Amino acid sequence: MVEKHMYDGWSYERLRQQRNRAHFLLEEPYRFITVLLHHGKLYAIDSPCYHGSGPLGEGQIVDLEDMDTVVTSGDGKLGSSRVPCLRCPWHSYLISIETGELVEVLSVEGTKTGRENQADNDVAEEMPSYPLQHRFGTCGGATHVSRKGVVQRTHQVSLDEATGILTIEVEDEEVMRRRPLPSDKVAGDIKNGALTMQIFDIKARGLE
Repeated sequence: MVEKHMYDGWSYERLRQQRNRAHFLLEEPYRFITVLLHHGKLYAIDSPCYHGSGPLGEGQIVDLEDMDTVVTSGDGKLGSSRVPCLRCPWHSYLISIETGELVEVLSVEGTKTGRENQADNDVAEEMPSYPLQHRFGTCGGATHVSRKGVVQRTHQVSLDEATGILTIEVEDEEVMRRRPLPSDKVAGDIKNGALTMQIFDIKARGLE
């Protein structure tokens, strides 16, 4: 069973004008969710990061090229699959926007990228100040991708451009309690969840 939350006045063009994202506070119960438009496809994911309540929804979208998974393109050529992720601005955790999995990567040269460098160098995970700065470089090129399990809840989302209605489908609370995920607690926290919306508003005003 799912709960449908519907919002009017939306279009793909509006999303593109908003850096391909929008943040919503669902009610009954409260839950902060980010909708993303990436390569023409819509995704919905809990806004605050499961790890430290960081503004995951305002993170950079990173397309990882997974060398270990081969797919066939439209022209029949073989290639690596792509794993679209959000990189949390606070501690650079990579979260798949398709599955909500925590993703860790190892470059072709064998150099660790992303948050793994932080552990190796024993860097303390402190809450950063604003404006947010990326602590590590962007992962690029072919990588070996390691999936560490689902940590962030994702949701179904659709947009009817004829009516301008955006629909977010969230599983029933009872169902989620039977299948809890680490992001459930922070996604419903008003104090931490609102941070993503606040940063979005700052960027929209050109004050970053």
